[in-house]
Amino acid sequence: MAGPDRGRGILTSSDRDYLSGRTNLQDDSERNARNRIRNRTRNGLYDFVYLNEDLENRDVSQIITNSDGINEEIFEAAENVVAFLFRMCAHTPETPGESTDNRFQKLLRNGIKKGLDDRYELLDFKLDLQYGLQQERQNQLLRQLEEGGSLTLAELREALNNDYLDDSFQFRPLDQDGFPKNTEPEETLSHDDY
Repeated sequence: MAGPDRGRGILTSSDRDYLSGRTNLQDDSERNARNRIRNRTRNGLYDFVYLNEDLENRDVSQIITNSDGINEEIFEAAENVVAFLFRMCAHTPETPGESTDNRFQKLLRNGIKKGLDDRYELLDFKLDLQYGLQQERQNQLLRQLEEGGSLTLAELREALNNDYLDDSFQFRPLDQDGFPKNTEPEETLSHDDY
């Protein structure tokens, strides 16, 4: 990682010192610093449209290289950009149909499309995010089903790929009448159907 005393980016060296805990600020100064950092970060994100659309390719090439060739620190820094974007998605208030995973996948898909030039076309984009403890995730999906909720296609794929569900029990093959095999039709009807 590049050192905290480098030139100004979105953050000043004083901002980096504050965030890393090397400097303690008084209440009013801390409030002002946090506000300034939020505003610069927001405006820095808005500036990426200019970097993506208007910065010439030769300039992009010079950003990612140094005298020794490819500047690996830049790509490590880019990983932190992706991590911050994921944090933004994770801290976004919940909206129906927009989970953190869905929002992040959409952000990545749309970002990649915007970054493609005329030589490339995005044919398929598949990203399965799996994080956290597997048992907790399994319990969450099973609880969701038990409470009558439905699973998204990605959640169903995750559940089947990780053996969260016993598909021979949950999804029995149907016979020619449309009933699960090895059951009597009367067993599938409730008393309200008579």
